Amino acid sequence: MNVLLTLAYDGAAYCGWQRQENGVSVQQRVEESLGSLYGRNVSATGASRTDAGVHARGQRAAFKLDERDVSVPLDKLPYALNARLPEDIVVLKAEEVAENFHPIFSAKAKAYEYRLYNAPFMDPLLRSRCAHVRPPLDLQAMERSAAQLVGTHDFKAFSASGSGAKTSVRTVYSIDIISAGPEITIRIRGNGFLYNMVRIIAGTLVYAGEGKPMDIPAIIASRDREQAGKTMPPYGLCLVEVFY
Repeated sequence: MNVLLTLAYDGAAYCGWQRQENGVSVQQRVEESLGSLYGRNVSATGASRTDAGVHARGQRAAFKLDERDVSVPLDKLPYALNARLPEDIVVLKAEEVAENFHPIFSAKAKAYEYRLYNAPFMDPLLRSRCAHVRPPLDLQAMERSAAQLVGTHDFKAFSASGSGAKTSVRTVYSIDIISAGPEITIRIRGNGFLYNMVRIIAGTLVYAGEGKPMDIPAIIASRDREQAGKTMPPYGLCLVEVFY
């Protein structure tokens, strides 16, 4: 049986989703909980390699069950796993999927949110969820720049080195700028994202909001990372949903 988990986690304590030699990952903790339940090594494949410090409300991960495994109804599986997981990782749902389903290659789109706190002083209760931006941001300028990023483009200028992707062409379906008092959320939906792409797009939109000249078509055409905005810190980023 091929089982798909939906997970939420606070990424602050982890080196990212994927197992690393230099720290504890979310994948490691999930696989340890599965191993504890089924009494064997279980490999779980995640839909997104969220980086160190990045959060998730809709990460997906798949693993295989066989007839030797302890029988736990899928509707009860989240309870069994959450009892074995630390409190900052939660399994929200477990469901059976087709045997040929793959959490990465079967994905049609992903949605991320980047959260900003735009005020002279940071709200200490949000310091691990929002990036602090002191200068007042021009939301209309951010929206104009965001609109120019929507579509199919070569996003190499918005990718950090070390991506390893075969192509830097991606399609961004939508970017919404949502304001609620000092909190600003940049919501991005696309067919896939390059290494640090969302954080660099967020940094570029922040520059635009601060009044810095951001010629988006020229930045895209340059394919030069130095032309785009800064890479925003990881703790403002959250994987919201993976669409299949």
